[in-house]
Amino acid sequence: MPTVKVVNRNSQTFEARKGGTVLAGARVNKVDWRWYCGGQALCGTCCMVVIDGELEAPSEIERYFIEGWGYHPNYRLACQAKLKDGNVSVVTGADAGFEKEAVLAAYEAACQTK
Repeated sequence: MPTVKVVNRNSQTFEARKGGTVLAGARVNKVDWRWYCGGQALCGTCCMVVIDGELEAPSEIERYFIEGWGYHPNYRLACQAKLKDGNVSVVTGADAGFEKEAVLAAYEAACQTK
């Protein structure tokens, strides 16, 4: 089972089902993760930046949202990002206050420590 490590939460980890979304894994494990639209890729509150590991390619809906925000190449929506076999490390946007600069600063800090 893949493991998700949330770096900007003191490396909090949880296991999730392969092929399931990061948000679904967080919810099953009762991990606090902000979301409002019910996983429809409409609000962006579940945003994260992938630091390490690989997820399935973004769907057309997720890609449209990501490109619209003009964010970072590793930016993903937890409600849409599906897990592969391996482990993944992420920074949550909610924990960085959703401010682009704060999210990217948390990403850069995490990259330096890996």
